[in-house]
Order: sequence, then C-alpha cells, then structure tokens
Amino acid sequence: MTIPHKPRLFPALLTFLCFAFPASAANENLAERASIQASSTAANRKAAAAADGIVSDESRWLAAADDAAPWIELTFPKPVKIGAIDVFSGYKKEAALEAFDLTLEVNGQPVSPAAGVVRDNRELSRRVEVDLQNVSKLRLALAKPGPARIREIAVYESKDAMVGAGVKGKELPTAAIDRTRHHIAVNQVGYETGKPKRFTAPLSPDGTPFSLRAVNAPAILHQGEIRGGVGDFSAFRPADSTTRYVIEVRGGAGALKDGASDPFLIRGNLYQEQFWQAAVDFLNDSRSVVATHPSAYGGTAWRDGTYYDAIIPSLVLFYLADRAAIDAMPRQIDWAAERASVLSPGFTLVKTAEDAGVLDAVRNYYQLEAPKADAPDVVKLIHWGAGFHLMKPVSADPSGDPDKRRIHAQTVEQVAYVIWAWPVLKQWLPESFYEKCRDFCFANWESSLEVNRWWDRATYIMLSDTKEKNPMGGFLHPYKGRHAPGHSIVPNLLMHEVAKREGRADAGRYLDAAVKQADWCVKNLDWNDPRTTKGQRMSEHRTIPNLVWLLQKYPQAAPAGLKEKITEWAKVAVSRSDNFWDFRRYDLENEWTIPKLNDVGNSLSLPAIAMAASWVVDDARLKQRLVEIATASVDHVFGRNPRLAAAPDRPEKGFPEIERGWPKSHPDNICARLELCRGNIASLPGTEMYPFNPSDAYRHAEGWVNYGASWCISLAYFKFDSAHQTNPTPGH
Repeated sequence: MTIPHKPRLFPALLTFLCFAFPASAANENLAERASIQASSTAANRKAAAAADGIVSDESRWLAAADDAAPWIELTFPKPVKIGAIDVFSGYKKEAALEAFDLTLEVNGQPVSPAAGVVRDNRELSRRVEVDLQNVSKLRLALAKPGPARIREIAVYESKDAMVGAGVKGKELPTAAIDRTRHHIAVNQVGYETGKPKRFTAPLSPDGTPFSLRAVNAPAILHQGEIRGGVGDFSAFRPADSTTRYVIEVRGGAGALKDGASDPFLIRGNLYQEQFWQAAVDFLNDSRSVVATHPSAYGGTAWRDGTYYDAIIPSLVLFYLADRAAIDAMPRQIDWAAERASVLSPGFTLVKTAEDAGVLDAVRNYYQLEAPKADAPDVVKLIHWGAGFHLMKPVSADPSGDPDKRRIHAQTVEQVAYVIWAWPVLKQWLPESFYEKCRDFCFANWESSLEVNRWWDRATYIMLSDTKEKNPMGGFLHPYKGRHAPGHSIVPNLLMHEVAKREGRADAGRYLDAAVKQADWCVKNLDWNDPRTTKGQRMSEHRTIPNLVWLLQKYPQAAPAGLKEKITEWAKVAVSRSDNFWDFRRYDLENEWTIPKLNDVGNSLSLPAIAMAASWVVDDARLKQRLVEIATASVDHVFGRNPRLAAAPDRPEKGFPEIERGWPKSHPDNICARLELCRGNIASLPGTEMYPFNPSDAYRHAEGWVNYGASWCISLAYFKFDSAHQTNPTPGH
C-alpha cells in the first residue's frame, strides 16, 4: 500500500532547539521559496546564500567592501503571514551583526515594526517577532556600513516556530531547553501494530495523563499515564490506514505547559514499508566507483567499506527474510550500463585513500559472467560485493588498523554467505560465479578455523587510552568494531553445510571450529565488561546472533553452558536499559554510549542482537523486555532520543515521514561522500546529551556503510521473528 506523504499540519512539538527540519506548517521556513536581491555582494559570494537553508561560514552573504548602505531583500512568490524572523550572523567565533533594521512590504506599503529595529545585538541567532499579514517583501538593512556576514535568514508564519526550523549547518547554534513544558519523544516515522509502542516524556512526573488521537481529529483513541518518564500505548492496535497519530500530554503534578508529539504512523508492516527500500538504496548508492561517485575510499566494494563491514552477509540475510518482497522491488542497477561506463577509456577514478588497484579490479569484475538482467537489486549487490572481493581480496582499513594489508579472514567469511545461500541465488546468478566464490573460500579459510587473538579482552584498550575528542583510527580496539568475538562461528557453520552439499570429506572440521569458537566465548567473554558488548560498536551483531545460530541449528553439538551464556547477556542488557529511553547503556556508571565515538551503528545493530537472544531465553518477562529493547532501539534512531531528532541528516533522501533530521551534517565531498546517497543514517546523541541535555555537544556526524549493513541485518531479524522463521535457511 502506498502511503501519501505526511502533511505537515500539526502544531509545533518544541520551541527550544535548533532542529534541521520543520514539524508543522507553522514551522515551515518561508524564506526557502523567496527570491533574493542584495545591494552588493563580495567576491565569490552570492546573495542567495542568505536563504539557502544552510547556516555556515561557507554559505553566507557578505556585502561588498565599498557598499555604503548594505541591504538584502527577500521577495515571496505570494503574500505571506509572518510571525517570526531569525537572523543568523557572524563568522567563526567573531561577533554577530550588531545593528540592523527590518522593513516589510505589507499590502504594497513599507512597514517598519519597532521589534525590527535591532541594536547592540550579541546573539549569533537573533529572533525578531512580528504579527503581519499580506507580506510580499522583507528587507534587512545594516544600520552602518559593514560586511554583514549573514549566514542565513529564516522566516516563519508563527511566533511559536522552533528556532532553526527548516535550516541546518555547521554553525547552527542551540538554545537552552524549555523545561516549563512537557516534551514527548516518539519514533517520528511510526510503530508496528503488533510490537511494543512506547514514548519518552523526560520531564513529565509519574501519573501525568497522556492521550492519543488522530491528527486533526478531536476524538481520543487511547489514554494512559506516564510512569518513570515512559508512556506505553502498545495496547492500541488500529487497523492499517494512512492515519497519522499524535500523543498529547497535559497537566500532571509539575504544572508543565501542554505538550504534543510529532505525528506518526501505526501499521502492521511499517518497517518493511518505510525502511526496506531506503536500506537497499543506501547500499546501491554507496558502491565504489560505479554508483553516485567515481571513487573508492578504503579500496573495497563500498566507499569507506572494510573487511569487517558485513555487507554481503547482511544482504544475504535480508534476501532470505522476504524473497518475494525483494523480488518485487524496483530494478535500479543496470549492470550492462555500468559496465560500459567503467570500461570506457574516458572513465576517470577520483583518487582517495587505499584505492590502488581498484579501477583494475572493477574492470576485471565486469569480465565476470553477469547476473540476470532482471535480478533484484539486492542480488546484484551480492554479486557486486563478492565479485569485487574475488578481483581484489587484499585490503587494508585506512584508519590505521594494526593488521594492515592482507586477505582478511572476515573478507573470506563474507563470501561464504553467497555459496551457502546458492540454492536461492542460483536462479539469478551464473554457476561460474558460484564456482569462483566456492573455490576462493575453501582456498583461504584456514585462519577462520582458529580463535582470533583480537577476541580476547586482554587486547582491548581502556577508555583512558582514547586521547582525542573524536578518535577515528589507530588501534582503537574494540571501539572501532573490527573484531567482534565469535564472528567466524556462523561462517564456519555455513562452510560445514556447503562442504556437505559438495560431498567433501572435510565438512566436519568447520563444525568443529564453530563449536570450539563458541566454547571459547562461553568460557572467556565477560558481559559485565561493556567493551565485550556495546563496545564492539556496530559489529556486536556478530556475537550473540552467531551463538544463537549455533544453539538453534546444532543443539547437540553446542558447547555446555551456551544457552545460559546467552541468557546472561540478556540479563545484563536489560539491566542497562532500565531508563526512560529504554536505551541499552554502555555502562551503569558514567557512559551512556560508546565513549567519544558516534554510536548510531550500535543502535542499528541492537535489534538483531536482542531479537536473536529472545528466541532462546526461557523467562517470559525477559523475552518480552528484549523485544521492547529491540523496538526501542529503532525508535531511538528515528527520534526517541535526547536530541528529539532522527539520525538521518538528509531525511528527504529516503525517509519522508521524518519531521526533524539530524541537525549536524558531515562536510560534503570527503571520504565516502555519503551525502550523495539515499538512506544514509548519520549520527545520534552521545553521553553528553543524556539523560536529557539536548543542547550539549554533538558526536561525529558521519554515516558509514558498516551502519547500513547493521540496519539490513536488524530489519531481516525483525522479519524472521514476525514470520516465526527463527532458523534462517536458504531452503525457505
């Protein structure tokens, strides 16, 4: 069912933060549609930069040095009502525009409101409130000659519009939180009907009533009370529709002002409807060389990809989760056209880190036998990833990995998923491709039979060893996510099954290796050490789900204590999630998130981990709480977090239901260039913003293809669970 784009009609949720995207028509930035003129512009500057939606030093209007009376004017395409005008000015840490006058053309006549005469301004973001209708023009004139240094002008119909609504950028300032009102954090996209449906009201006292209704409809459909900062409306299970719902909170012991949530959907198959296509689009657009940018940062199949990105396994599991749905997705990858482009003598690769030999590898890849022209994009991506590894199996993590350049075990382990899933892939891919992948795996498998030395927590660094504010590379183990304990367990089980299918005499060695590795995990991993769990970042999904896989598929071979070990993990995870965000913390002392790093990848991985654990624990309440944590992690990514913003920084690229994307973006045209990709999920709050300090510092705002893999795996596990298919098999 196609869901019409969300109408932005609901009153503002917040008035306290600089968010990147509006939550209602009242928060629409009217300047976006205005034409711009200025008295002058400095060299290499444009007047239009003052109303392009970007608050930054790189995108601002400067008047010419010899302009004696600088002004800039916005002309609206039709008369508008104006209640608030925000002027963002300054340069780096230098002073804001000190004095200016605002004049508005109302019914064809100039009007100069008293509030528009601004003097002695020290605010980088200065709001001017007016109450004028039929405004056709807005002019800002400097009170004295000067460069102006206007980063942005934003215009709103309502005085209640959020400061910064509809704009974003590196210099977007934040304001103090309004703690006099109820704030309601929801999943801005929505909830699945049959899953837990919870929200956070971080300032609302226990017993505060909440109600749920449809947008623009007065009837109350569900009621409840806030307990421990959480509202639960899981019992509300409406029939599928295009209706958007909203939570309202009024009253309570604290006498806070009324609050209302963002609108959201409730649908039985919402995750698949809203997230699956964007997940595929992201891994399509972020491919090296042939997709949205002719570069290959990191030198692997995906830009900024790594041997531990787990992209191929994620795609295989994604396909197995619902083959019919993926077969029905739009075909966007034109293999023949991409081949012609990259083989053209005029094709030029943009040079980046670790990309030596990439162009030759890609051109050699296109000498392979092609997938069928009508193969689903997911299958073509599997062919691309594994085929690239066949052509260029040696890689090096460009962020200073001590293992350096080699054929990494995890590279080979990724390809194992292809040959294991061949019974369902062979309808789309040539037999010659299977043979090449099979021979590659068996020829390079030896290191995957052992317990990896990096699994031992004796090799982990301490928090005190991370010196930089935002450490990016070097050893950084385990926080980089390179070597999740047990990552070889499932690949060995897959090779065991392939070897049996191939009639090989050595099939048993792969099962023995998986059991040996699982036994090591049971005896040596300490879940109380957060470096062993959340500290593995986005790669944590390689541990618990792998142990669960072994326990479910080979219960007779599983090492003693395996089920108990998984249950222990579940208990620790639940204990660290007892907060009003239902957020699994890093520890219970000081850290909510992985220290210093962008932690969005772990939030994307946790659903798969918690759902897998829920399949084998016996305690019903523990099982239910794991499902709540898994679902809350999705909610966290899409708005139920202290910043009350969703993790995608460009939600217009794949997430139409999001009201406010992440306010900070990574600079364009750097590293993986993910700003060019649909479906990019960029960043989330760090410890600094918890439990509810949304105006505190941001973490690194760059997405990663590794996050895309984690997201696909979690979406697959949700689908496995809803289909009661908790034992993934390519025969299904």
